[in-house]
Amino acid sequence: MKKMLILASSSPRRKMLLHKITDDFEIIEPNAEEKEAGDPSQSAQNNAIIKGKSIKNDALGLIACDTIVALDGVIYGKPKTKQKACEMLKKLSGSTHSVFSGVYIKIADKEFAFTEESFVKIKELSQEEIEFYVEKYSPLDKAGAYGIQDNFLVETYTGDYDNIMGLPTNRIREILREYINVKD
Repeated sequence: MKKMLILASSSPRRKMLLHKITDDFEIIEPNAEEKEAGDPSQSAQNNAIIKGKSIKNDALGLIACDTIVALDGVIYGKPKTKQKACEMLKKLSGSTHSVFSGVYIKIADKEFAFTEESFVKIKELSQEEIEFYVEKYSPLDKAGAYGIQDNFLVETYTGDYDNIMGLPTNRIREILREYINVKD
């Protein structure tokens, strides 16, 4: 049976988060290259739009998202190596940075695009703590080389926890509520 929504993502965290809103979706991995340049907020939104428009399907709706970590205007994407992950975490250590999730939703004949911003303070980390984290957790598939859900690095945060994980569920639920049955 055809699902109502497409989630244009390969992220297991986004899949889990979208289940908080609806179970009526299927996943199709987008065929789009993420670009991490310029304004971090606009970059996240542009990437989400590119991902969403790369999917050709006749489902009622589609959701695409891109999450970017930025500190002082510098974008920290997904590290390609453990060494790069260590370098990112060293730079984020002891500071507060922004997490931007750009979202593109196409449902019925309407399109929505927005960016949600949250703030995260990483605790002051020793080199040993950074290396332990990089070895024990999976930082290579996460923007900024960390996941808030790991309960290891984050001292405090402001904003939507789900947004920091990679999908701003509250805002998406508000948009979808007009078109489909969503979970509260």
